[in-house]
Order: sequence, then structure tokens, then C-alpha cells
Amino acid sequence: MIRINLLPYRPERRKNQILQHLAWLFGSVGVVAALLLAANMYGNGELEDLQTEFGQLQAQNIVLKKKIGKIRNLDVLRSDVERKLALVDKLQQGRFETLKTLAALSAAIPENVWLNSIVDNSGNLKLKGLGESNKAVANFMRSLDQKPLFGNIALQLIVRKETGGVPVRSFNMTLNRLSEAQQGGKR
Repeated sequence: MIRINLLPYRPERRKNQILQHLAWLFGSVGVVAALLLAANMYGNGELEDLQTEFGQLQAQNIVLKKKIGKIRNLDVLRSDVERKLALVDKLQQGRFETLKTLAALSAAIPENVWLNSIVDNSGNLKLKGLGESNKAVANFMRSLDQKPLFGNIALQLIVRKETGGVPVRSFNMTLNRLSEAQQGGKR
């Protein structure tokens, strides 16, 4: 026997297809929502990690700025110490230069010449003194010229005067104390 289905099957099939499509749609929306939620949670986790790392870097930055400040202070202190050491070296050299200058002047002064004052202005010496005669002052100048420590010896003034009833020559002269490099050229 032949059976004929008189029930409408197309609307039923259509209804099943619509339900199937709706299931796929809601399933897709659910998967997309789940993916978006996962991406959001991952992004929030990364953001928290970056904020934590940023806080740590700021703390390190503060510590490093303090260290840089200390290093700058050390640089200032080091340059100050170097400047003071250079000054001490210069004073040490100056001490011996003055000693050498006075020793050379003392050795060059003849018996009949007396110095009243010596003014040292950075190696430029001004001498004031008395001599028994013009010849005694000239001998003093020659004696100074033979010393390698002195150069540019010039008599500025010589005047006859009496001191204690004795005629003497009052003189002013200038000369330069030569550096060791300049002394080599004079010898």
C-alpha cells in the first residue's frame, strides 16, 4: 500500500532550518563573545603587567637619579681636590724659586753694594739699593748678568746722595727671573 503524507513537511523543514540557523548564529555570537572576553582579559593582564613594570622602572629611575647626583658631587669634589693639588704643586715650586732667587742675588752682591728692597712680581724683580760708586753698581749688574737665573737686567735710576756723611749711589733696577727653559738658552 501506498502511503501519502498529506501533512505539510516544508513548513516543518523550514522551521528546523531556521532553528538550526539561529543555533549557529547564537553559537557564533557566543564564540565571538568568548573570544572578545578572552582578548579583553589578556589585554587587561598585559596592561597590569606593563603598569607594574612602569612602576618598577620609575622606582629604579629615582634610585639612579640619586646615584647620578652622588656621582656629580664626586666629580665636583674630585675637580676641587685636583685644583688644590695643582695649587700645592705650584706653591712648592714657588717656594724653591724664591729660595733660588734670594741665593743667587746674595751670591751676586759685591761687598760695596747694599740692597734696601726686593719686590717680586711674578718673576719680574725690582731692586732698590745703595752702592759705593757707579763702578760698584756696574759690577753688581755684571755679576747678575753672569747668573743663568736672571735676564733683562736694566738700570732704571742711579742718583748720587749722601748717607751718614758718606757719598753713595742710590739705584733702582729691574730684572727678570728666567724659567728653566729660558735658562738653557742663556748659558
